[in-house]
Amino acid sequence: MYRLLAWLILAPLYVLSLLPLRVHYLFARIITWLLRDVFRYRRDVIDTNLEGAFPDMTPQAREKLKNDYYRHLGDVVAETVWAMTRSGRHISRKGFYRVDPSSEEVINRAYLNSPGVVTLLAHTGNWELASDLTSYMQHPAFAPKDMTVTYQTLHSKLSEQLFLVLRHHRLNTPGALVPSHKILRYMLQRRDSRRLYFFIADQYPYSGGALTTEFLGLQTEWHGGAEAIARKLHLPVLYVYLDKVKRGEYVIKISQICSDASKTAPGEVTGTYAALLERDILCRKESWLWSHRRWKNLWPYNCNKEGKTL
Repeated sequence: MYRLLAWLILAPLYVLSLLPLRVHYLFARIITWLLRDVFRYRRDVIDTNLEGAFPDMTPQAREKLKNDYYRHLGDVVAETVWAMTRSGRHISRKGFYRVDPSSEEVINRAYLNSPGVVTLLAHTGNWELASDLTSYMQHPAFAPKDMTVTYQTLHSKLSEQLFLVLRHHRLNTPGALVPSHKILRYMLQRRDSRRLYFFIADQYPYSGGALTTEFLGLQTEWHGGAEAIARKLHLPVLYVYLDKVKRGEYVIKISQICSDASKTAPGEVTGTYAALLERDILCRKESWLWSHRRWKNLWPYNCNKEGKTL
């Protein structure tokens, strides 16, 4: 029932998707206005996060950054709708998404030299389209069937089905999507087959096993699962950054965190990931997901000057 309802909700968007990208960017302006001025989408969360992460920034600069973030979010929504009826190859040919040539070498080498690769991403750039990685590469050593993306299950059954329908549209292969609470068993069953495992690693860890580091000047909890699995299975770990060079142009940049996580100290992989992500966020502040309640459970470590929990 929920799956049917999800398709009914998404059907008009598939029709709308057929319009050219330039038209969708006109829609993006409307989406930005709706999110920022009409619905005031998570404005308090964004304000609190920006104040906590950039306490020395002037109120005027934070207001500009917030407006830039809303514009970016409007672009992400519009681009994602536009891409619903476009293949990864089409998106790549348009120059919309591409992989940095040196990054191709990094991910191909890791894939060919190990039975599995743990890949850590974040909500930067347009993360919704990152799953078409092989389509954006010139000479991929792997195919879409060799990729698995983990995800956190959602509390709302309808939201879960909307998420799955959208993701399966771009990852239409068996085993492409695996809930995070099932991923260890899934990987153990396939430890002798070569695969890439993608973790969106900057989400708030709702369950136990979290690691804590300083991130953007704040004590921050991270999922410990990806690092723990990589250490247990002796796997390399890569960091993927989705860089928004400009509107309508994204570059995927990949670097290696380690060649064998079992040889690193506990927390080292996560700490390196956090440091790399912080570096990239500071370069393009508006392109990270500031509307996420990233620091909500770390009282009393993180609070603003009014004592309000971040």
